Amino acid sequence: MNTAPPPPPQDKRKKKQATPAAPLPTKIVLVTHYYPAHGGGIEKVAGHLASDIATDRDLILTWSASDCDPAPQTEGTTYLPMRTCNATEKLLGFPWPIWGPRSVMKLRKAITEADGVWLHDTLYLGNIFAFLIAKARRKPVAITQHIEPIPYKNPVLRLLMRVADKVITGPMLRHANETIFISDRVAEDYYHKVSFIRPIKVIPNGVDLRLFHPAMPENRRFLRQQFAVKNEQPILLFVGRFVEKKGMDVLRRLAVLLPEWRFWLAGAGPIDPAAWLLPNVHVLKGRQGQSLAELYQAADLLILPSYGEGFPLVIQEAMACGLPVLCSPETAKGNMQAARYLHTAEVWPCNPERTAAVWYEKIKAMPLALPLEGPEEGLAELAQQTWDWHPIAQVYADILKKMTTKKGAARAK
Repeated sequence: MNTAPPPPPQDKRKKKQATPAAPLPTKIVLVTHYYPAHGGGIEKVAGHLASDIATDRDLILTWSASDCDPAPQTEGTTYLPMRTCNATEKLLGFPWPIWGPRSVMKLRKAITEADGVWLHDTLYLGNIFAFLIAKARRKPVAITQHIEPIPYKNPVLRLLMRVADKVITGPMLRHANETIFISDRVAEDYYHKVSFIRPIKVIPNGVDLRLFHPAMPENRRFLRQQFAVKNEQPILLFVGRFVEKKGMDVLRRLAVLLPEWRFWLAGAGPIDPAAWLLPNVHVLKGRQGQSLAELYQAADLLILPSYGEGFPLVIQEAMACGLPVLCSPETAKGNMQAARYLHTAEVWPCNPERTAAVWYEKIKAMPLALPLEGPEEGLAELAQQTWDWHPIAQVYADILKKMTTKKGAARAK
């Protein structure tokens, strides 16, 4: 009688299940024309976002920008300074840094090793190189577009900007995997000019609400005493780069028309307001963080006679401190929520004399009593409700991670 062979002895030892490996963090190459120390709004916005995103362990940023300023050295972010020729800004007041061949090779290596690329604006040479390299390597690209073409007074520069916007910016925005605008007005402008193949997004900039907030009445009085301001003397504050598009010629003419008013100009750049030799103009360099917030808290009106802007960060910072703002109607349209709180006056880029005359009349007829008795609480309330950097940075982090998934990468091919 045949009997079946006995079953093989079972190994009673429990087999250990393999632990799935933790997913690797997403590597993103962030590209701006300058680092935040240069003082421009675009690079400052990038700095705030990078600082918050650096706390996300699922993302690793490598930040590439011109080496004419020191990198911020935020923990969790790798920096890749690019050897730069910045002659156009020094000689012409036109910020367009030129990166050398070795720098472009470093950029190519970083992008090749990364999962995606994040550009702030389009027309800078390094950003264009980064876009082309990313597309050649089939890496997904996100673009945060801050501004539209700048209507320079120089007709040649104006023409070059229009041509570059059509030939370079339009195609870059159209073929990006994610296109994000910081301003309602700029988004609407490009929506009518570019045949987008993917949905676009509008994400406003944020404000560091720990620093930028209204001062208590006694603190405001103390700050004005520190600056030796007379009780009845209004302070007009400008914050930004000292370049043509910010309306520096208009500010000079206004200071002449309002000799009893004090003008605080906080910033730096190729134009030197100290050379105007006007006793009511005070140039304040190197102000950032708390020392900049004190200017907003002590002043009576932020004036920004600029053109070709999106929605400048300085307006949001001023509003967060309860400081009223006077800007152009086009700039005010950059944020529809904030527009109804802003005072506006027309700006003619090619006619600073006419602009200054209109702004003089507007300032003299302001519905506010200047100097202010205290901060405008409604402005600060809007900022508190809508412009906190942390949740805004988290939205960006989610966009970057989603963009670099297999599905997002496939769309880049």
